[in-house]
Amino acid sequence: MKGMWIIFMILGLIVLCLLVLLFMAARYQRDYWRYLDIPHERPKKLWPIVKQLVTQSLSTEAMKAAHYTTLYNKFKGSGPFCGFYALLQPRALVLDRELIRQIMIKDFANFNDRGIYCNQKSDPLSGDLYGLRGNRWKEMRQKLEPTFERERIEWLYGSLYEEAEQLLLIVSTTLMKQSHSTLHIQKLMRRYVLSALASCVFGLNAEQRQKYPLDEFEQMTELALSTRKHGYLMNLLMIRFPNFCRRLRMRLTPKQAEVYFLTLLEDIVGQREVSDVRTQDYLQLLLDIKALELTTHEYEADKELKAHLQHELAAHAFVFLKAGYEQTANTLSFVLYELALNTEVQSQVRQELKQTMAKHQNNLSYECVQSLTLMGHVILETLRMHPITPYIMRRVLNNYTLPEHMKYTLVKELFVIIPTHAIHNDPEYYPEPERFKPERWGSPRDSFKEQSTWFGFGSGVRNCIGMQFAQLQLRLALALLLLEFEFTLNSKRPLVSLDDGIALQLTPLGVVEPGLEERAV
Repeated sequence: MKGMWIIFMILGLIVLCLLVLLFMAARYQRDYWRYLDIPHERPKKLWPIVKQLVTQSLSTEAMKAAHYTTLYNKFKGSGPFCGFYALLQPRALVLDRELIRQIMIKDFANFNDRGIYCNQKSDPLSGDLYGLRGNRWKEMRQKLEPTFERERIEWLYGSLYEEAEQLLLIVSTTLMKQSHSTLHIQKLMRRYVLSALASCVFGLNAEQRQKYPLDEFEQMTELALSTRKHGYLMNLLMIRFPNFCRRLRMRLTPKQAEVYFLTLLEDIVGQREVSDVRTQDYLQLLLDIKALELTTHEYEADKELKAHLQHELAAHAFVFLKAGYEQTANTLSFVLYELALNTEVQSQVRQELKQTMAKHQNNLSYECVQSLTLMGHVILETLRMHPITPYIMRRVLNNYTLPEHMKYTLVKELFVIIPTHAIHNDPEYYPEPERFKPERWGSPRDSFKEQSTWFGFGSGVRNCIGMQFAQLQLRLALALLLLEFEFTLNSKRPLVSLDDGIALQLTPLGVVEPGLEERAV
């Protein structure tokens, strides 16, 4: 009996010591930036943190953007970065333009991890450029970069033009069926972008859509992108301890969505390999990469190798949905909103479009679309005011001391935040940031400034590899829509967020340009 009491006492002491150590670690975490004498925001009290964890009341992207903007405005000028806390975890918010260049370009090798969990073995669709890090990311980027060269993008023009024409037809048909001229455009833009990706990246032509309907494709896309497979705490663990979670074979993609996309691509790829017919789409370029990889290996018939390369192909295709579906559709919606709000700019874009087409025999060719300078400025300004992501996150791979600020050290595994939205609205870099001014992009470009103050498609080595593809989608849709309709707001209420929807009033222009009679009919 006495021995049992001794055992209980020892166990009690062990538990007490563990609790004391846990308390001391939490206390150290909460005072991390104070100990280093770095300007910082104090952490929340313990009870609100516990309440947030228990209720899983997550911060939205808009809430994070507002928080980072507040920190940026409060601490800018105090040093190259300031400290803050995500729950109990210390993080750094970058304030200095030169530090942004070091992170994104100069010393990029130490910051090439986005802090996104991926598991290529257990979750093939997560093993894409967006989530990979280190040498695996570098190797995949080198494979894919040639597929986005100018001539390859031009190769896709015909397919994208057909999708833009289909968008125009859907808009016109929808207006004819309604008794009013107002459209909520986001859903139409999302459908256009999704259809273009299904066609160009996944090879879903009219025949394939009999077997894989676009409605089902959209349903599986929404399932894969919007469904959280795990709770908040588990997702936090996967980001904080990725290697441990990979050993446990933890995954992000819902199994139903994974099976759907892998089956779809295996089916279409198998048909193409058997028929040996080349199609002008992005999937064909991925197939060429896969074929080249097979020829560089000694055992081409290795089933395991073929399965691995097929999974890589699927991840390359799926990243277009992950990084380009909602983002491109939202940007297109915002461009139309800003043009409706600024009708004088809209008229100027339309005039440029007509004049440029006249120089190209009234043909909306690839060269014609790419030469629309003002339209390009409108897209750049829209991405400044409505960035695709309100912040950029990087994980530090090794301790990094700033050369000119020796007390400022970014330690290994620390998460670093670049507040995109705050920088895009900084009057030091963009006078009158609240105004839509495409003309600010018409002056000679300062590449040094751009590298650290504009992040429309990311920045540096790890920028968006598909930005030329996305820009072509945007330009084609805008060109066809602006030739046919004038866009105005149906109310004077300013847009607060995309969640409220963007309702625009469309007025047919009713003027058929010479050479466009057949398309108008």
